[in-house]
Amino acid sequence: MTAAPTTAKRSESTGRRVGLAIVIVVGGLIALNLVASGVDHAVGGSDPTGVAGSSYGTQATGLGGLVGLVSHYGHGITRERGPLTDEILDPRDTLFVVEPQTLTEDDDTVLLDFVSAGGRLVIGGSDPFYLHRLRDQPPQWSSAGASAYHEFDPRLGAIHDVQTAGKGSWTNAGSGVVLAGSDGAALVTDSPVGRGEILFLADASPLENAYLGLADNAAFALGLAGDGRAVEFAEGVHGYGERRGLGAIPTPWKVSLIVLAAAAVALAWSRSRRFGPPDRPARELPPARAEYVRALAVSLERTRDPEHALATMQQWARSQIARRAHLRPDASPEEVDRAAIALGYSERERAAVWHPPTDDDAALALGRLVSQLSQPDGRTP
Repeated sequence: MTAAPTTAKRSESTGRRVGLAIVIVVGGLIALNLVASGVDHAVGGSDPTGVAGSSYGTQATGLGGLVGLVSHYGHGITRERGPLTDEILDPRDTLFVVEPQTLTEDDDTVLLDFVSAGGRLVIGGSDPFYLHRLRDQPPQWSSAGASAYHEFDPRLGAIHDVQTAGKGSWTNAGSGVVLAGSDGAALVTDSPVGRGEILFLADASPLENAYLGLADNAAFALGLAGDGRAVEFAEGVHGYGERRGLGAIPTPWKVSLIVLAAAAVALAWSRSRRFGPPDRPARELPPARAEYVRALAVSLERTRDPEHALATMQQWARSQIARRAHLRPDASPEEVDRAAIALGYSERERAAVWHPPTDDDAALALGRLVSQLSQPDGRTP
């Protein structure tokens, strides 16, 4: 008669266990895809974020607005991810390398080959560590920059005013010529190399999202891109790898995620109902505190000797008073009593410590005192 309910319970437990495992696996796959999406789209989400100088950047120092601008005016857009040595750069294009975090010697070689073949390289930003690797006599950079520039070479177009954040300037054009400057400070210099040219940009802020819409900054950006040239953005210099999606997740991360998923499934399996003896309806609990106290009171009453039964509590109470008063272990009763007075215990409470309890009231007074001394501050909570 009981076989059918037992079988039903077991089937229900197995179904619940399998369902929980499926939910965990699906959740793990969703988490894996979210991680992949985060790696692939470092500037994703609704909040502006990204890397300074990156065409993916939607924050103030990103170049997301520049991508939309040059695309709107008919320039093709390409983002080069990963090492420059793995890319085939078209010398008919303009390559933007803005605020690079790293450039290797092999990258420098690729850039110079690109320019020599006719390419146009726009490179710049704060702390240009790469200058002497690209030119023997490069422009000299200073962290002091002008907030506005008013002198421009006609090759950049009809530009009259460019606003900047004043992050830097060229104090000497080196072997190049100044294309944009003001009052002895240069914003852009041009250094011909082979059939192409390198435009050194001292301050990248006019191209950034926060400044692109000011003054003639948009026209300035289009002038740097050049007429009819497709535009490439080097993103490997900002840490963007070639792989995307799940392929962009490092192998150790994948192994860790698989192990975590397996551990989650094992946990779900272990927490589900197992075959075997039926569980108890409820676990056995210890008796309630009040019942325990009543039982102890009955036991003490049966001793018919409250003086000896409560002597241990009195001794403990005296030791606690001495400890709270920082008395030495062999302090005299007089010293302990004076300490009890100093701690604020009443005469009745002190009497319960020293005199054998002769009635229920005295025993209760001792019990209340012991309860007080059990609290961190020595008083009843």
